[in-house]
Amino acid sequence: MQWQLVGSRNVVPRQPVAAVALCAVVLCATDVRAQFTAIRAAERVASKVPVRSAARVLPTAERYLGVPYRWGGTSPKTGFDCSGFVRYVFAKHGTRLPRTSREQASSGQRLRPVWSALRPGDLVMFAEPGRRISHVAIYAGRRRIIHASSSGGRVRYDALDTKRGKWFTRRLVAARRVSPRGASLVSDLLAQQSPESVPLLRLDPPDHAPAPD
Repeated sequence: MQWQLVGSRNVVPRQPVAAVALCAVVLCATDVRAQFTAIRAAERVASKVPVRSAARVLPTAERYLGVPYRWGGTSPKTGFDCSGFVRYVFAKHGTRLPRTSREQASSGQRLRPVWSALRPGDLVMFAEPGRRISHVAIYAGRRRIIHASSSGGRVRYDALDTKRGKWFTRRLVAARRVSPRGASLVSDLLAQQSPESVPLLRLDPPDHAPAPD
């Protein structure tokens, strides 16, 4: 019942004026450098316009608790890997995210990678010491994350104050706020306009967190 109440808040029109304006900015910028400049300007505009709270994705994410982890998986029928799960959940709300956690770290609004700066629905990215981003989860509030975890074997919640959760806490390196039909859609359009500028990245590897108790 609590999740249903969260999901019912902040209802606004399905295609905010801000999103239309942001898309127009990117599509009109034909030069790659101009497109990146347009992205930065568009994100500044987006941060000043009221948008639907990203917390509305949490009831959707919760529907898939228990779906098995599968490397490269992108649907509840086949299983999810970490970025496949995040991408699938946000797609249910009209937001197209890139495929891997490293690419998703470039979507939406950049946040300080500290837990006190986060709101429910924000994306959090993790990396092994000295390595690139390799895992992504959705912050669920109350110092919890929901994610498709190989070490956990399925889509699950993890509390950050547990021994297992502290493994993720020590590896938090990036956080993004992605609003439906917002700046993330602009980033996606940029990728479509200039596919040669986006390197092909390998899928996210399994995480190596301690197994659940």
